[in-house]
Amino acid sequence: MTLHRRCQRGRRGMLLLLVLSMLTLFLLMGTALLVLATRARTSARAFMAVTSDFEASPTLPRAVLDEALLMLIRGPTATDAGANSLIQESLLGDMYEGNGSRAVFKTERFDAFGASDPFLAEFDTETGAVKRPSFGAEQQATVDNDIDGQPDGVWLEGLFPELTSPSGGRLSFRVSYLVRDLDGRINVNTHGGGDGDPLELANPIGPADIDASSLPPFADGRWRMFQQGGLPTAADGPPGLRRAPALGREAAGRTGQTGNAYGLRLDRYADRPAEPGRGGQAGGGNQPQPNPFTVGELERVLRPFDLDCFTLPPRLASLLDDLDHSARDLVTTDSWDVTARLGAAADEAQNRFDLNSLPEDKERYAEAFYNAIQGVAGHNQTTAQWVANVTQFRDPSDAPQPLTFGGFTVTGVDPSVLRGAAGPWGDEDDRIGFVALGDLLAIPRGSRDDIERLLNNDIPPPPEDPRALHSLVADKPDILDAVMVPSRFSATITADPSREPGRVNMNTCDSRVWQIVAPDAPPGRPGAPYESLFDLFEHCANGNADVTEVNRALANRLAAIATIRSNVFAIWITLEVTDSALTAESPTCYRMFAIVDRSIPVEYVEGENRDVRQTIRLKRFLN
Repeated sequence: MTLHRRCQRGRRGMLLLLVLSMLTLFLLMGTALLVLATRARTSARAFMAVTSDFEASPTLPRAVLDEALLMLIRGPTATDAGANSLIQESLLGDMYEGNGSRAVFKTERFDAFGASDPFLAEFDTETGAVKRPSFGAEQQATVDNDIDGQPDGVWLEGLFPELTSPSGGRLSFRVSYLVRDLDGRINVNTHGGGDGDPLELANPIGPADIDASSLPPFADGRWRMFQQGGLPTAADGPPGLRRAPALGREAAGRTGQTGNAYGLRLDRYADRPAEPGRGGQAGGGNQPQPNPFTVGELERVLRPFDLDCFTLPPRLASLLDDLDHSARDLVTTDSWDVTARLGAAADEAQNRFDLNSLPEDKERYAEAFYNAIQGVAGHNQTTAQWVANVTQFRDPSDAPQPLTFGGFTVTGVDPSVLRGAAGPWGDEDDRIGFVALGDLLAIPRGSRDDIERLLNNDIPPPPEDPRALHSLVADKPDILDAVMVPSRFSATITADPSREPGRVNMNTCDSRVWQIVAPDAPPGRPGAPYESLFDLFEHCANGNADVTEVNRALANRLAAIATIRSNVFAIWITLEVTDSALTAESPTCYRMFAIVDRSIPVEYVEGENRDVRQTIRLKRFLN
């Protein structure tokens, strides 16, 4: 009996121990589950912060930056009330007339720093400081868009509406633009390679006839190296570097080219040559054919202060003597001018008249020329007489004959009428065709009798025009926008007929570039921009409209090399985002870089995308 009771008391102790053990186990399991749940909650919150927080996710800021770029290119949409008050002139809005399939390139447009092109940033060539920020008018620059250490932009508030942030606050946006013109620069693909004195009419005159050896990036013989298509070291150069374009006659002959820089295909559709050991051999001997520099290689020159610049293609940067980064302001790989008043579906009649076209006879040529310019020159006897004179000057191989066109019958004068009067035409010019548009400035408007009376100092009786020795272009400068002399880059023009490469905008170029482009012209630009090519010619001719005093060589050089327009731009955009939530770390900044070429024809409608992205040659997010 006593033993039985002892066994019962022992079993009760075991049950108590078992219960306590189970309670302890449940407590440990609960603690583990609590810790696990806490950890899971912390991890979930961290994951939400990583995937949803605005600062960590590039999706939304990239979308806003992309829209900011499109807004600059084609203008704000109709519903963007705030943006319409800030961006009143877009790149394409400044370029086109009309909308949609009827939109056409403006031929009377000019580009310069100032109110006419508020998107263009102007810099002091001495200090590098911005003088006029993009869309900033007279505002003080406060934003460093290209992170070179100097403010170059202003904040635009209200371009985008506020949004709700993932953390419950409100997201507000500010945008700053830096738009730099690339057409007022030396083009390393087209400039250089002219042989002889470029101002002598006996030699070719065109965009390639430029000597930039005095500019800092091309010091110590580097300009000649560019011309020859060479590299700074051995023939093969450092690993990974492709040979530069061969712009000089010597180098061009060595690489199997046509003998000058104009043989290069510079359009976007041109094939790029294979290199030794990389899929084939091109050109003559052991040398590869010239390989033009690309906008991707230009990017490294334009963005030397970004952390990723050393990951960009090095060929162009390695060829430049650019320790002071002066190439950022002086060099480009792309500069394009529009050769026709042509849109996505413009009529052929809107194309410029080719002064070197070859109709069947002079009368048909004169009629086509007259029809092309009468809208800007006037439908009258004076216009008809000048057209007949141009027709005869273009082909003086036979004696002048009466021509009937436009309701008039007139006889053109021969270049011989100016010989013996210190005129610009000589025996070597008895050929068909014009060198460039500058030839038009040296063709008088009057009849042979009027011109001879003036040359003989005879007082012309009324109603004869005492301005018979003036070109009609002197009074009707828009004629220069209605006609053209084809570029020497014939292969490029054939592939891309609405554009020609290599021209320099004399309204926006650096003073050093000005002297290289027009070495025989008066130094410096006037205070006001050139609004027409004739304004440029007139400045360089000291305002003399007498055709016997025209510097025809200089006028032709400027007509072939210079322009008053810009079409290729380097663009930096900075986006600042502020989150009103207490837990947000703000403001946060994001950046973008792009190169845009608006000379590429697109179907333009203000505020609509259509195909305007075709104008974007390069786009990079710089988060």
